[in-house]
Amino acid sequence: MIRGLRATSVALAAVTLALCAAGCATGAAGPDSPQVTGLTTEQAERLAVTRFRNFDAGVREITVSVGGLDTGDIAVDGWYDYTTHIGYGSATSDGADAGLIWWSTDTIATREGATGDGAAPLPLPGDGWQSGTLDPKSTSLANALALATNLGSDRPENPQLLAQSDAAFLEKDTIDGTDIEVFLGPSADGTAESTSASDLTSRARYWVDSTGTLLRFESPLGDGSTGASATIELGDPVDVALPTTVPGT
Repeated sequence: MIRGLRATSVALAAVTLALCAAGCATGAAGPDSPQVTGLTTEQAERLAVTRFRNFDAGVREITVSVGGLDTGDIAVDGWYDYTTHIGYGSATSDGADAGLIWWSTDTIATREGATGDGAAPLPLPGDGWQSGTLDPKSTSLANALALATNLGSDRPENPQLLAQSDAAFLEKDTIDGTDIEVFLGPSADGTAESTSASDLTSRARYWVDSTGTLLRFESPLGDGSTGASATIELGDPVDVALPTTVPGT
């Protein structure tokens, strides 16, 4: 296994980020918390199609970053195919080259060796890979990679259920000159009557443009008690073919 990432493989657990849950609209959180508002019909429709737009785009550039770790930050920079649910990229551990990672919904494979300028080579090397089962509970990185796999779906969510849930609009922002809206994802049961400051930091956030395209996703990892968090940044669709099985097999 690549250095700094040796604990990243082992048994499959499905990771589900519920975008649809019935409940009450979110209100203001109090004087010390950001103002949040329930979703409008149009906002619910945009948030509802984000995962489907990823599936429709196919392969997108992706950077998966994990921060808040005692051992230093970890990042994987490469591509993710939302049609086949395959990811591949070069990894860094606290800024140092840490080799290559290939992953699917249930498998992770790693390969040691410097990647030169940091870019993951194409085509993928056909030897030197070690693989295991992707267990989101095993490490923060495995959790973050599993979250990335869950950001695509072959059908939209139900916007009416989203509008009824406690998903909320947080603020407007820009990413690389593109106007976006930042949304707070639903709570676990989707029925919070108000949003507290702690609730704001324990739920996922989505940066979505006017077409419903997801550009950034942030989420605490695990139960949030460790302070570890994942940031997933998504770029343009690209014409890159990724192998659907562990390279070299």
